[in-house]
Amino acid sequence: MKKVSIIIPAYNSSNYLDDALRSVVIQALSLYEIIVVDDGSTEQEHRAYVEICNRYPHTELIVKPNGGAASARNVGAAKASGELLAFLDCDDTWLANKLSSQIEIMHAKDADLVLGNILVTDESLNVKYKASKKISEDKETLIKDLYYGKVIMNTPTILITKEAFFRVKGFDENLKYREDHSFLIDIANDGRIVLDSAYRTLRRERTGSLSSVAGIEVELAKHMPFWLKNEAKFSFLEMKKARAKLLSRLFIFYVRNNRKAEVENTLAYLKNDAPIEFVFYKLLSKLSYVLAMLYLLRNKMRNALL
Repeated sequence: MKKVSIIIPAYNSSNYLDDALRSVVIQALSLYEIIVVDDGSTEQEHRAYVEICNRYPHTELIVKPNGGAASARNVGAAKASGELLAFLDCDDTWLANKLSSQIEIMHAKDADLVLGNILVTDESLNVKYKASKKISEDKETLIKDLYYGKVIMNTPTILITKEAFFRVKGFDENLKYREDHSFLIDIANDGRIVLDSAYRTLRRERTGSLSSVAGIEVELAKHMPFWLKNEAKFSFLEMKKARAKLLSRLFIFYVRNNRKAEVENTLAYLKNDAPIEFVFYKLLSKLSYVLAMLYLLRNKMRNALL
């Protein structure tokens, strides 16, 4: 049995840490360690981390200046003694057998990295809907799916060999957004990613998280470094196409959340970037109630088997 190092970045999130640690302990692993990385939290939060971590065996708390999630994960991985690395965000949790199932699949398929499916929950971990993904066996297709945002909600499902992690030099700390997608693209290009189709990761949708989606200009700027980096590496990736796909997704989000000014701003971008789709979205902006009904139906279908 290989030792698993579970790395949990924490930034002013002590109210969620106990849930995360409890979900690691129920994995019932024989060889494991937990590394909680305090990424520059306040003194009060740090004291809370110390108290919580002391309740759990095999748990180490390390402290670093604030540098973001990518930096915290890299620091934790450098400290890790396990042959396998698993990443869990402080506000997310795992269900029982998440890791043992992935370890079995990793060995059976000789994979470098295993992803899993997600159950999105509310603040109290009540399940709201499923978030499924498909992982192509074709390298180019998978890289495209990651670049264009087709494969999402990944990081708390990752199990990876430490050798593969350091082979691609970990997460890119120069990226403050979508560093997880860039990391997975590196692994897909250099190794093998497979999927455990089970839903054993709970992704907490925190109160106010929907309002964290900014205006269209800010959102486009957030994605730009990721787009530029990977378009330069792979000739088959097109930033213009990625931008059009993002505009479409943001348009739907703004309509559903009645952000009328951003709907109009996004339409202006769509008119320039995707003129054919613009006609459809212009019509849809006048029929927001239809969109709301479609998403209600979609969520009911998603949850039919929960």
